[in-house]
Parts: sequence; C-alpha cells; structure tokens
Amino acid sequence: MPISRLLILLLFFAVSCQTKPKQETQTTSTTATASEDSATILAKRPGPDAPRTAADRLVRALYFEHNKTENPMRETKDRSLIDQFFAKPTADLIWSDGKKSSTKVNRSKINLLFNAPDAAIKKMWVLPAVIGGSRAIVYVTFENDAKPEELRVDMQRLSGRWRITDILYPNGKLLTQLLH
Repeated sequence: MPISRLLILLLFFAVSCQTKPKQETQTTSTTATASEDSATILAKRPGPDAPRTAADRLVRALYFEHNKTENPMRETKDRSLIDQFFAKPTADLIWSDGKKSSTKVNRSKINLLFNAPDAAIKKMWVLPAVIGGSRAIVYVTFENDAKPEELRVDMQRLSGRWRITDILYPNGKLLTQLLH
C-alpha cells in the first residue's frame, strides 16, 4: 500500500507541474495581444456614431468652455486650471513657460490650443475619443483662415482621470516641443 500511495502522489505532482506552465503561457500571450490591440485601436478613427466618453468631454470643456475666457495656456497666476486638463509633465512645461519673462511662444498672439491666432479660428468640432487601455486620442477639427485643419490630442488616464499629455498640431509640431 505505501508504494501505491507514493505512486499516486508522484503522479499528482507530475500532473500539477505540467498544467502551470500552460496557464502562464496563455496569460502571457493574452497580455501581448491586449497591448497590440491597444495600439491598433488608437490608430483607428472614431466613427460618426461613436459614443462620447470622459476623455472627449474633457477636451470639449477645454476647447469650448475655457478657450475664450479662461485659456489655461495663458494662465500665469493660478496653476489649478492647467492641472485640471494636463498631465503633470505637460502642465509643468506650460506653467514654467508662462512664468518666464520672455516665453518661447507669444501667447498674446498665438493660441497654443490651436497653434494659431485666435481671430483665424472658426467652426471647431471635437470628435469622440478613441480609447485603448489607459491611453486615448481625441481629434479636434477647425477652420484656420477658412482652411480646414485638424489636431490630435493625446491623453492618458492618471489616477482614474483623463489628462492631456500632448497636442499634435496640423504642421506636425507638438505642444511639448514648442515649450521646450
């Protein structure tokens, strides 16, 4: 009897050891597929019937509500409006550039939300967000001197809230490049 119990125990351990690597392999391949799916998802454009999300609502608030009266890009006294919309590294760049006596961009003439003069901007529209994991992309279309243009707002979910990490302007420049 003791030998049969020993054989049963050995057989049990052999079977249990063989199933664990299969589970780990499946988990690894699922994780790799999820990250590929995120990149694939972010490369797609939102459809006309795509649902609205917190990510594009944040961008809409920035461009529609705060552009005219409280533009965070022109804020020099209170940083809280900048932090409401931008991730910390980007907010730090905006704040430090705004506090300098000679900034890299003339903010009284150029609106950094568009990288264009305020008077030239007309007919703006914020498209629904494309979300892939903790990243999102929101496209903003507008007319710049009657010429249609589009910019891309890159976002990341930080502590459960969406924040803007960068803006790609129609001329190919990034907000973070302009502020460095």
